[in-house]
Amino acid sequence: MLDSPALFYMGTALVATIAACRFQAWLSVKGLRFERVAPASVRVGDLVTVQITVWSDRKIRRPLIMIRDNRPGRLLLADLSDSLPIAAAYDIPIQTQYQFRPLKRGRYRWSGLTVEGTDALGLVTQRKHYDTSPAEMTVLPRPIPVSIELPAAAGWGISEAESGQTRGAGLEPRGVRNFVHGDSLRHVHWRSTAKTGQLLVKEFEAGTHSAAAFLIQRTQGTELGEGADTSLELICGHVVYLAEAFLRQGARVVFPGLDNAPSHGSVHERTHEIYEQLAAIEADCPETLGDQAAALVGDLPTGSVLFVFMAVADRTLLSAISRLAAKGTSVVPLVYDANVFPRKRGIVSATDPAYMGALRDAGGIPSLMPSEVANAEKR
Repeated sequence: MLDSPALFYMGTALVATIAACRFQAWLSVKGLRFERVAPASVRVGDLVTVQITVWSDRKIRRPLIMIRDNRPGRLLLADLSDSLPIAAAYDIPIQTQYQFRPLKRGRYRWSGLTVEGTDALGLVTQRKHYDTSPAEMTVLPRPIPVSIELPAAAGWGISEAESGQTRGAGLEPRGVRNFVHGDSLRHVHWRSTAKTGQLLVKEFEAGTHSAAAFLIQRTQGTELGEGADTSLELICGHVVYLAEAFLRQGARVVFPGLDNAPSHGSVHERTHEIYEQLAAIEADCPETLGDQAAALVGDLPTGSVLFVFMAVADRTLLSAISRLAAKGTSVVPLVYDANVFPRKRGIVSATDPAYMGALRDAGGIPSLMPSEVANAEKR
């Protein structure tokens, strides 16, 4: 239009350069294969490293590409680091990785990723989605230390769990564990000690009457809070801590409604089983806490202690406590202050004085639990 040969040649060179850059960017994200490796299980707050290996199916030199994993949106995390840029090569596996810390327990599954490539000059960017084999990862709850006052169990053994008096009192061996101060040398498992080079002792069942049953409030609408800072997350952290403490001291730990057939293996095996169960629970149960407790009448061994973890007052629990107490089961409601968490209208906190009094009148032994936000310490 301007009849300028110089301008025409400059414009043609510019258009050709942009076209070449676009083609190079398009080529950088084509013909790739990927493999993702993620840990099978981690605990809340642990640093997770996800490895991604890339192969090029074409014998071409490629510029650097960025890989963005398609993680599930419900996977709450912190300290996310981007994967390093890499240049894929033909038949040579090139690895990159990224890291994050999961903030909420659960079972997560994801697949697919997005590749972002540019030309050598960085003028044009192209993106392409690739389907990959699914990755599965279980985020286990992290134990949150807590101290509770155990009720006297009239010689049934549960009140001695904290002091360790029940450990080794039975006759049936349940496994081996590391030697701790106070263990008798006559219980040393010499064969395992010789194999591992560490002093290991035999661990015995503490007797069927040393039993702790944990009942967690998971009725629909009873999980208070948002994201990773909810009442159920805090409860699960306390539960795994207490369950581990009881198991180490030889008590039998059961979760009615969650593990109808708990394993009777070693402490390590049972602990792992409990972690896996608690990683998956959600507040989606249609039954009230009282209905679940009432179903246990007659099922728990006489002398057992039922620990009930709850943040929302449940009036149906009162009659269940009375029936359980009549059958020789001590009920210890471990209550959390619902006012600490954002809550819905109509919710009455389990720490309400009137409700606490009703629990005592029904025969329960309520105990107030710390209700600090679950992830405040981890952050």
